[in-house]
This record gives sequence, C-alpha cells and structure tokens, in this order.
Amino acid sequence: MEKAVEKTQVLVDLFSYGIIELKIAYCLEFFSLPTRACNIECHIFHFDAALHSWLYSPDFKFVFAEVERGTGHAVCFASAGPKKNMYYQIMLNVVADYIFLKEKIFH
Repeated sequence: MEKAVEKTQVLVDLFSYGIIELKIAYCLEFFSLPTRACNIECHIFHFDAALHSWLYSPDFKFVFAEVERGTGHAVCFASAGPKKNMYYQIMLNVVADYIFLKEKIFH
C-alpha cells in the first residue's frame, strides 16, 4: 500500500544562520502496539547543500507515541549518526513540533 505524501514549508530560526525556510515532504503511518503511535518519514527538498552545510541529511524519521491513555506524548528520532550537530537537532525539534500540531496527531 502506498503512503500519502504531504508537502509543507517550515521556518526554522537557527543561531547565526537566521530564519531558514525548508520545504518538506512527509508521510504518516499510524499503528497500535500497546499504545497508539505514528511513524513519520520526512525529506527536505530543493535545498542548497553548500548554503545548508549544517544539514546532516535531507532524510529523517521520527515516531510519536501516546503515553498512558492520552496523558502525554513522546517523540523518538531515528539516529542520524555521529555527525549530528546543534543546528540539525534544532531543525528536527521544530519540524516534529510543527507536524504534530498541523496534523493534530492523536486528536
């Protein structure tokens, strides 16, 4: 079964780089184990690798999981390898928050 791909633009404020506009394609996959969860695969497209040297990889994944029958939520990022940096981590957090709020996951 093919996953539906959504596209959006996210603004990320990075120290010394200013506000960066990222065009992101992503797909959602919901599943239930002991708790409800959502796997999200993302791809940043149309970016200048020379300008965005902080970007470790244009592809990344993360999972949102519901905690204790909706009393909270957790996010877990797939490992990006040893070259992770502060800018990349900030970008991951902003994109995850944006998608969580935009898609109203678990609401």
